[in-house]
Amino acid sequence: MKLQPFISPATESTPHVIFDPEKNIFEMKGESRPENAKAFYDPLIEWIKSFCAATLEQNDHSARLFFTIHFEYFSSSSAKYLMNIFGRLEELHNNNIPVEIRWLYTEIDLEMKESGEEFQKLLTLPFRFEVLIE
Repeated sequence: MKLQPFISPATESTPHVIFDPEKNIFEMKGESRPENAKAFYDPLIEWIKSFCAATLEQNDHSARLFFTIHFEYFSSSSAKYLMNIFGRLEELHNNNIPVEIRWLYTEIDLEMKESGEEFQKLLTLPFRFEVLIE
């Protein structure tokens, strides 16, 4: 079964999300402060669950998966759901499927870098921090 891409355009309070396994594009960008975090993130997490299950089933260790996170802001309720997503990706990593989180932040937003570092401390997933020069 081929998994359809998950695409959600950005709104004023939710990030742009594109998860397209065929193109190996996985990114979340913008602000994440939805009024109802559960309603926004549940479909995304269900997609991630299906993706991880299919990836584990295929047992393909050749393709490195890069998940790009570039938030300008995310709420504490969003952080809980991000941790859920990262936990599922960690399952792939723990099964020798290469996954890396690319955490992008602007050079003046050290708080965003620190947020990424907090996630990194809680996980075994490799993180790569990249500064965006504006």
